[in-house]
Amino acid sequence: MDARAPDTISPTGGAPPERDANHRSARKQQRLLIIYLACVAAVSLAAAVLASRLSPLALGLVLLTSLAIIGLAVFARHRWSTNNRPVTTLRRELDQTRRDYERLFAAVPCFICVLGRDHRIIEANALYRREFGATGQSLCYEVCKKRTSQCPDCIVDKTFADGRIHSNEESLITRDGDRINVVVHTRPVYDENGEISAVMEVFTDITEVKKLQRQLALMGRAVAGMAHRIKNILMGLEGGIFVVNTGLETEDRESIDEGWEMVERNVNRVSGIVKDLLYCSKDRPPDFTEDVCPHDIVIDVSNLYADRMREENIEIRTELSRPAHRGTFDVEGLHSLLCNLVANAIDACRFDPSEEKDHHTITLRCRQDSDCATFLQVEDTGAGITEGLNNKVFEDFFSSKGTEGTGIGLLVVQKVAEEHGGKVTLSSSPGRGTTFTVTIPSRPPGTSHVERPPAVEATTQRSI
Repeated sequence: MDARAPDTISPTGGAPPERDANHRSARKQQRLLIIYLACVAAVSLAAAVLASRLSPLALGLVLLTSLAIIGLAVFARHRWSTNNRPVTTLRRELDQTRRDYERLFAAVPCFICVLGRDHRIIEANALYRREFGATGQSLCYEVCKKRTSQCPDCIVDKTFADGRIHSNEESLITRDGDRINVVVHTRPVYDENGEISAVMEVFTDITEVKKLQRQLALMGRAVAGMAHRIKNILMGLEGGIFVVNTGLETEDRESIDEGWEMVERNVNRVSGIVKDLLYCSKDRPPDFTEDVCPHDIVIDVSNLYADRMREENIEIRTELSRPAHRGTFDVEGLHSLLCNLVANAIDACRFDPSEEKDHHTITLRCRQDSDCATFLQVEDTGAGITEGLNNKVFEDFFSSKGTEGTGIGLLVVQKVAEEHGGKVTLSSSPGRGTTFTVTIPSRPPGTSHVERPPAVEATTQRSI
C-alpha cells in the first residue's frame, strides 16, 4: 500500500478523475477522425462535380490532393489505434488493481481507519465499521474508546507532527461494550504535493495473547502466595502434632483433643487450596444436573460454615425467594463458588480493623428476577475493599490478607460463573463491607427450564 497515494485510500467513491480525463481524450480523437473523413468525402464530391469543367492537369491535382488527405486520415487513424491500445490496457490494469485493493482493504483481518487532522474518520475497513459502529466523519476517540475528549499523548498527532510511524498498546471498547487489547501502528498518508493529508491507524487484536500472559504471570504469583500459605499451615500442623505427642506422653486427653483439632483444621486448609487449584487448572466440563434447587445449595453452605462463624462471633443470615425455583445447574460448581465467597467474607470480617463493630454479619441471598435469571449474593459487613483495589479483584489473584490468602478462590468463583454463562460483580464500601453478586441467565449452557420469579422471604440464623 503506497502511503504517498491518498487516492488509493478511498475505495468506495466513483470513477477517479484521471479515468474521466482518458475517456474525454478518446472521444475527442474520435470526433477529429470523423471530421477528417467528412473532409475527404467533401473533396471527392467536389472533384466529381468539377471533373467536367477542369482541364486534365487541374483534375489531376485535385485527385492527388484528395488522395493525400485520405492517406493522412488513414495514417492518423492507424496511429490513434496503435497509441490507444496500451492506454486501454493500462486503464484496464489500473481498474483491476483498484478492485483488488478494495477487496483487500475490506477483507484484511485488522482494524484499519484513516483519520484527518481533526481526528474524524475519513475511511475505515469493514471489520472496523462492524466492531465499532463507525460512520463517516465520526470521531475516532468517541467510536473506539467511548471518550468525550481526545486521548492524551495521541500517536496520531505525533505522526501528523513528524511524519513517522508510531506504535502503542491500547484498550478499545466495541459497540457491544466488550473491551479488547490491541497494538496500534500509525502511518502518514501523503497528497500529490508531498504533504501529510491523513494518518492511517492499523490495530491488531492481542486480547487472547494478553490473557495468556496475564494468566501465566498471575499463576506464578499464585504459586508463590500458596507457598507462603502452605508454609504457615505446615507450621500449624507441626504445632498440632507436637501437642498431640505431648498429650500422648502425659496421657492428657485434653491436650490430645486440642492438638488433633489443630491438625484437622490445617489439613482442611491444605485440602481446600489443592481442590481450588485443581478446579482451576483442569479443563473440566460442568456437570449440569436438571431440576436443581439453588436454595438447597445455599442452605448447605450456610450450615457448613455455621460452626466456624460462631467461633468468629459472626452472624449468618439467609434470604431466599419463595416459592423456591428450580433449574439446571452444576451442583458441585455452585457449591465451590458459594464456599469461596463465604470463606472470603469470613476473612473480611476477621481482618476488619474497625473497633466500633461488636460483631459482623454475613448474608446469603438467592432469588430470581423478572427475566428468570438466578442471583446469588454474599454480603458481609467486614473491612470492605478500597476503591483503588476494586478494579484488581477480577484481574489478579486478589487477596488483601497477605500470606494468609492466595486469591485463587475468586478465580474459582469467576470460572464457575462463566461455565454457567453468567458473570460476577461486586460493590464495596471501605469500612462498611462488600457484596459479591453472581448472575446466572435463565438458560445457561444446556438449560431450557424457565420458571416465573417468586417473591422474597428472609430468614435469619444466628451463630453467636
